[in-house]
Amino acid sequence: MTASRSMTRLRLAFALLVATIGLVAVSERALVTGLAGELMQLAGLACVAVAVLGRIWASAFIAGYKDTTLVRTGPYALARHPLYALSTLAMLGVGLASRSLAITTALVVSIGGLHVAAARREDAHLARNHGEEFARYRRAVPAFLPRAMPRGLPERIEVRPRVFRKSFLDAASMLGVYALVRIADVMHATGLTPTWIRLP
Repeated sequence: MTASRSMTRLRLAFALLVATIGLVAVSERALVTGLAGELMQLAGLACVAVAVLGRIWASAFIAGYKDTTLVRTGPYALARHPLYALSTLAMLGVGLASRSLAITTALVVSIGGLHVAAARREDAHLARNHGEEFARYRRAVPAFLPRAMPRGLPERIEVRPRVFRKSFLDAASMLGVYALVRIADVMHATGLTPTWIRLP
């Protein structure tokens, strides 16, 4: 996948997240409140935590090899695009933190759509570069929803620290977005920000 397409996707995702934080700060979301709202936000944190840990694990296998090697071990034996699947799970968590069904649905559909499009481009790239080897891999392994855990993991993998470091920054950004949504929610609940819109 080209850097320009990846940058466009990242910019769109960033804009959606900024809009989400803004909406939470200026919206009344009275459908899920009290204990139910707290549980919804805790469920969101659990989604983000699983996504963060999963992305770090997946990145250990593919960081630095994505454009040159067909990685089929570890998380890539479960799904062809675990990073995209986990990022979508993180956005579900961010949506749940907003306590809004509308925001949650919009985030998951929008970000999920961006990831599906990116995955199709990556599949086409891998098909061009790896031919029948990728065709067999594609037939055996689903794109996003993981299949049963493979029987074993490789004894060792080579990790490229300079590239792998980015996965930790990605993880911090997901936790940061979750925290900003929670802060925006508290600001609205305490009257520090106005109510401009009401959302389910």
